[in-house]
Amino acid sequence: MNFFAFIFAFTSALFAAEGAAYFPFGIPAYLTSSFGESRGTRYHAGVDYSTNMQEGFAVLAPEEGKIAKVKVSPYSYGKVIYFAGKSGHTWVFAHLSGFSPKLDSAIRATQNEKKKNDVSLNNPKIPAFHLGDTLAFTGSSGIGNPHLHLELRHGEKVVNPCKNGVHCSDTLDPLILGAAAIQGEEISLTGEDDLKLGCLEVPNLSQDSIYFVFKIADYSREPLENPMSVERVTLKSNGKIIGEVLNDTLSYSNMIKIREELLWAEEADTAGDWHFIPQGFKPGEKDTLIFEAEDMVGRTSVRKLALSKKCSGKKPSLHGINQKPELFSFLSRAWLGLNLCPQKNSPSDSSTGFILLGHGKVLANACEAFPHKPASLGKIFELYPQTDAIQILQKGIADTIRVAKIPAKTKDFEFKTTLQGFHITERVSGLAEVPWARVFAVRKFANDSVPAYEFHPKGLHFLGNWKISFEKKLASAPLYYLGETSRKWFLFSKQKNTRQERSASMNELRDIGFILDKTPPELGEARIDSSVVQGKMKTVLKIPVIERESGIANGNAIFAHSKTKPFIYAEYDSEPQELIFILDEIESDSTLFIRLQDEAGNAKTFEVPIPANTLRIK
Repeated sequence: MNFFAFIFAFTSALFAAEGAAYFPFGIPAYLTSSFGESRGTRYHAGVDYSTNMQEGFAVLAPEEGKIAKVKVSPYSYGKVIYFAGKSGHTWVFAHLSGFSPKLDSAIRATQNEKKKNDVSLNNPKIPAFHLGDTLAFTGSSGIGNPHLHLELRHGEKVVNPCKNGVHCSDTLDPLILGAAAIQGEEISLTGEDDLKLGCLEVPNLSQDSIYFVFKIADYSREPLENPMSVERVTLKSNGKIIGEVLNDTLSYSNMIKIREELLWAEEADTAGDWHFIPQGFKPGEKDTLIFEAEDMVGRTSVRKLALSKKCSGKKPSLHGINQKPELFSFLSRAWLGLNLCPQKNSPSDSSTGFILLGHGKVLANACEAFPHKPASLGKIFELYPQTDAIQILQKGIADTIRVAKIPAKTKDFEFKTTLQGFHITERVSGLAEVPWARVFAVRKFANDSVPAYEFHPKGLHFLGNWKISFEKKLASAPLYYLGETSRKWFLFSKQKNTRQERSASMNELRDIGFILDKTPPELGEARIDSSVVQGKMKTVLKIPVIERESGIANGNAIFAHSKTKPFIYAEYDSEPQELIFILDEIESDSTLFIRLQDEAGNAKTFEVPIPANTLRIK
């Protein structure tokens, strides 16, 4: 408690300095995520500040203004406020643990009136705030460990807070970890050590246009934790800019354009994003390139690079632990692991065979037709355009990949195929034009308890929707998609179920599984604990939630009451899946009645005895 009082006193002195940079909770804090960072299919619209794994730091008003909106939810931004400043900016503070007293009272009144945990208030009737006033308190609501997410919006635009008066502590230059040079279906990779030595490997030094991709990670401090993105990448030749991507301003309406800049790749042990330079370059003799990467606070790394047919250092890895090496996605295209082909004197049971098929006929043995190294499916189609399936042979067992090439300049594409006797249809809209072949691939998901199919390439360039439909005989259970990083299955909240098929749509290709979940949520043993509430440590009741893949849809899927109170506010912490009740709000009742419903519609009601003889923190 004395610590928080010290922070408040320190903050007051800090804000007294006219023109000082804005410190969101009054003390210098390092960044854990940057503006414009990749969030899969969108950019990160703000910056994240570390709170040293603690909750309850006071979030201070950056200027005079009022609360335009406040929302409470167990997901996404969690507890979040939208603060309309006198300057015309809207400041967004997310993942909070609580609010200022008058705002908290307005929220609780709305929750009690509506008997709902999740609420949203527009322009709550509370007094305006002045510079340095306490707006809220940091927490971990929504998702992730304790931290503060800050956004700065101006109209429809979202701007980089670090370039607009907000203090962002970042003491390290960006790291340039790798590069890829693309000429049609040929790709050459260059590792970090070679880039430091000034060598950039390219497939061919001919006059054919080369497209470059650079892998970059930025860290705010030592030790190197939480790799972030950068604001600018620039490629120059002879003092002229060949190509440049600048992310100092974003818009929610075009967040999906991240596909045109960050190419999807999953790697085992390295960090960073692959930044695509969309302008092609025709090399001349002895050309030297200058590559620059600038982070969100202006720190810049530069590499002077000479083009070469061969650089001798270690190359970036093509895939990580979550992708099967026979078929995987890298740089937003599908690849075949021909490096697994039989080698001389290698045991037959340790290698993999790849047979190219077209309309049921054998076209070629890929291990004989191509070098024994990973090849993009576009390269396969370059020599065997009739290919519609690839048979994989491993340890005497045959498996099949269905493939289809998307015609050049096609905006909308439909891929109908039959796999293991079942019909699967994919429809993609808003395909972007790229300087390489676009190829779909689908395969039965291996080694998982959930019947599923994997789809490639992840990160396909499109700005519309991907609709996936399965024959009903195959998809006899609801559709779930696999989180690429969490490796958990998530129910499609909106999916169509007809007599002939099941279908769903999203804005990215994912692995899809079928799960029949008829098991309602369960509760673990209730325990007395402590937690930060409105910046103060209070006694709380915590109850673990035991749930399968379907999950709890939102806070309003939870309803709690007692014999004397028709509604009791329940907070749901999605990580680590537990209910939290403020003990003072339960009053003297000895039993809670709680109803839970998961996203699949399974519900159950519980009577939970409140542990007795507890020491309450006042």
